[in-house]
Amino acid sequence: MNVLFVGGVHGVGKSTSCETVAARHQCLHVRASDVIRQQKASAAPVGTKLVENVDANQCLLLRGFEQVKRTASTGPILLDGHFVLRDLDGAIQRLPTSVFAGLGLTGLLCFEDDPLSIATRMNERDQTTVDVDDIASLQAEELRHARDIASALALNLKVLHAFDVGGLEAILTKLRNGGDKAHPPREGDNHAR
Repeated sequence: MNVLFVGGVHGVGKSTSCETVAARHQCLHVRASDVIRQQKASAAPVGTKLVENVDANQCLLLRGFEQVKRTASTGPILLDGHFVLRDLDGAIQRLPTSVFAGLGLTGLLCFEDDPLSIATRMNERDQTTVDVDDIASLQAEELRHARDIASALALNLKVLHAFDVGGLEAILTKLRNGGDKAHPPREGDNHAR
């Protein structure tokens, strides 16, 4: 079973892109936050993007995602989540590489966008004021950690611009055809656009 982890900061178009591609290609789209909430209703505080207990939530994700894989068909799964999160103190926390190893991934994708565009989108969607510098620093760390995970797990990482549905479809097609499976990183793999 192919599992593509689709990461990126809040407001960069992960869920929207995954939903579109899943509907067009009859594959399963799973949000990591939904899996965690299903495992423990209070895992993520309501109305905030800050996470109360990052490590405990990742254990819930691993347990819940195993259940998802057992009940899923053999088609690809798009697992939508993050490489880093902000804790309740606002500090950026890298999710452990062991979590990504435990998910049984065959590839990694990270969406990125101009921080101002993300902030504008989040302000309109969530009716909140988001600091552009905070988004920029979070996105930079998200991309750095995605590259580190790809290297540590010998997985291919693709970086796409926000809402690049065509790029996601191309990656999914390669996965289905066996062309983008895990492999030792080559020069440029972790910087693909």
